[in-house]
Amino acid sequence: MNRKTATTTHGLSVDDLGHMARILKLLAHPHRLQIIGILERTEAAPVHELVKELGLSQGATSGHLSLMRQVGLVESERRGKEVWYHLGDRRALSILHCMCNKKGT
Repeated sequence: MNRKTATTTHGLSVDDLGHMARILKLLAHPHRLQIIGILERTEAAPVHELVKELGLSQGATSGHLSLMRQVGLVESERRGKEVWYHLGDRRALSILHCMCNKKGT
């Protein structure tokens, strides 16, 4: 059996596990967690609003969004002259909600 197609006990391939690891690695940053929280609250936001809420430069904010978009955590769409972002893979919210519920235990 090919290593990439071999499945784990949960029925996931090595490729699936690699993708999950990349998502978890990207979530391990406070600003990216903030972005997810903002997008959960607002459902969608233009870059300039994210810049304002995060208190980061537009370049830094765009860098975080670009990395998150590469793994499907966020998706973007152009609305006129602005680029708006919304959550892509909503499983990240489930992870955050689980962590928040375990806070202090």
